[in-house]
Amino acid sequence: MVQFRELMRGPNALARIVQGALEAEGLRATVDREARSPFGLDSGWFATRVLVAESDLERAREVLAEIEASDV
Repeated sequence: MVQFRELMRGPNALARIVQGALEAEGLRATVDREARSPFGLDSGWFATRVLVAESDLERAREVLAEIEASDV
């Protein structure tokens, strides 16, 4: 069974972009949004988590660093 670890948490739109970038690199990634705010909040407790397979975690961190360093 694949174990997933949290890579990051943030606004849902950003989490989906990161998930897509990870999957484009061939990494197993999923998003999890446990708590939903009735007021449309998308940070803190209500942030969306990006989870990656534990075996892909180091490469996922590298991809995330590349995303954060880009001007996109």
